[in-house]
Amino acid sequence: MDGAGMHERDALLDRLLSFQKVHAALHAEEQRMLARLAALPLPPCLDTHDKQYVVDEVAAVLRLSGLTASDRVATAQDLVGRYPATLDALSRGELTLDHARVLSDEALGLDDATAALVEARVLQRAGGKTPVQFRACAHRAVASLDQRPPEVKPDPREERRVCPRYRKDGMGELWALLPAEDLATLMNTITQLARATQGMDERTAEQRRADALADLGRGDLHPTAGPAVEVIVSLSTLLGMDEQAGELKGVGPVPAEVARRLADDPTGTWRRLLTDPAGQVLETSPTYAPPAAMARFVKDRDTTCRFPGCRASRTEIDHIVPWLAGGPTHPDNLHLLCPRHHHLKHEAGWSVHRTLDGVTHWTSPTGRHFDKPPDELPVDTTCADLDVPAPF
Repeated sequence: MDGAGMHERDALLDRLLSFQKVHAALHAEEQRMLARLAALPLPPCLDTHDKQYVVDEVAAVLRLSGLTASDRVATAQDLVGRYPATLDALSRGELTLDHARVLSDEALGLDDATAALVEARVLQRAGGKTPVQFRACAHRAVASLDQRPPEVKPDPREERRVCPRYRKDGMGELWALLPAEDLATLMNTITQLARATQGMDERTAEQRRADALADLGRGDLHPTAGPAVEVIVSLSTLLGMDEQAGELKGVGPVPAEVARRLADDPTGTWRRLLTDPAGQVLETSPTYAPPAAMARFVKDRDTTCRFPGCRASRTEIDHIVPWLAGGPTHPDNLHLLCPRHHHLKHEAGWSVHRTLDGVTHWTSPTGRHFDKPPDELPVDTTCADLDVPAPF
């Protein structure tokens, strides 16, 4: 592109930015007019407490549906009454109406004082953010600042639903409102199934995902395990010391109580990532179920049940320090137990720990101690004639 073309391109971009600022200022004035309309006294014949007839007038004048007009009036009342700084930023063209609507939507149900704190926090971080990024910022702020006890907050999971819409061309649309963690699991499963057929035909990635969802509905696919989904949570939030929003990788922020629930989930679906005071990942917790390679290593290492005197080879992998008590999914904290001694460990009051030399130390409910040394296996003698210490 020559110099003249570059100059025209630059000028057009500047004009687009100017128009956006003009639109934002007009939208701000529109919000003030809608709020003023809603605040005007109604004629006595229409002055009822349960109906806002101004919505019908707005709908008729602007050729909107009643629901859309109602949403616009409610947003305007929110911005004028609770978020004046946001409205001023909109007037100056620093935000768009989409940003302003996001704040009104995310802070729904908060008291005025908390809403003001949320507004102050998100406006400090609004610069350069798209509406989607701004929503994530507002979501985190609400999750952090909303001090209402859980039993007082409305449970958004009560709204979950699935809605089909059939089209005339033989196609249809499926819309679902799900908890974020369920949506993440569903999308990861569909994507995993779609990738399994990548390169087999000329379907696009989106078409393969759509077909995978349909196959799941028909029961044509039986995935043995969904992919791990990661939740990032601060250590202070995990310990209940604050209510910072967690981060569901690939989805965005989730409330603190959701992050804690997922971080403590023993089913093996989730990976927990802890952050430090600088917001950097401090610790990565693997899933409850050990990865295949780790499970093979533990089975090859232990070979039989680790209870004293037991030689059972039909075994299960057990966390020595229970997962829910903070025990990691790591070979040092895993061992093999037969079903009977697995139940004994968890139900009969026995305690156990494993030392680095591979010995499993058991303590009975009466305080007696029993040791189970590792099974005898062939010993590597490649270092026997060298002055090199053996690894064990």
